[in-house]
Formats: sequence, C-alpha cells, structure tokens
Amino acid sequence: MNELTKAEEQIMRVLWKKERAFIKDIIEALPEPKPAYNTVGTFLKILEKKQFVNRKKYGNTYEYVAAVPKSQYTGFIMKSFVSKYFEGSVEHMLSFFVKNKDLDLETFEEFTKKLKDDQS
Repeated sequence: MNELTKAEEQIMRVLWKKERAFIKDIIEALPEPKPAYNTVGTFLKILEKKQFVNRKKYGNTYEYVAAVPKSQYTGFIMKSFVSKYFEGSVEHMLSFFVKNKDLDLETFEEFTKKLKDDQS
C-alpha cells in the first residue's frame, strides 16, 4: 500500500464518509476553494490506478467507491508513523507523549499493559 498525498486523502475521506459518490458529490463535500471537475477526475484516476477506488459507469459518468477501508489505511499510516519516528515501538511513542505532557502517566500505563496483554 502507498501513502496518499494530501489531495488524494481529502478525496478518500469524502468517499469513506459517503461510501459512494459521483465527482460532483465529491466536489460539493470538499472545502473552499473547490477544485475543478477535471482535477478531481484526474485524482480519482490516480486513486483507481493505486487501487484505492473502484468505479462503476452510468451512461457518461462514473460512481466511485472506496476499495480500501478507512480502518485499513489508518492502520497502515499508524504503523508507518510509529516505524519512522519511534523505532517501531508504540511504547516509545506513548512515552514521547507523556514527556510532552500530551498524555498522563496513568493512561500511558494502561496502554502499555494493554499492549503487553495483546501480545501474549
């Protein structure tokens, strides 16, 4: 699986939320400034090539559906993030958040215990 660009991820977020959509529906759901129809179409072709979306033809238009579930992509991104920045250790990541006061020690210990239980 490949990491998505920011624009590709924006489109995928719309598809994950709506489950299926036409280009016009995707454009409506995107923030201002709205991209051009052809721009969204180009990104959808790229996403189809990357096997993130499937499409179904209705006359002159296509309906798009996410081929990769959001949970699967989130898992991939999180594993990649932990690997890149925390030597593959979730405990190191949680420790980082504790040190920066983004996570209290009690919650850290609960997560650590759960991780160890899950690995058993």
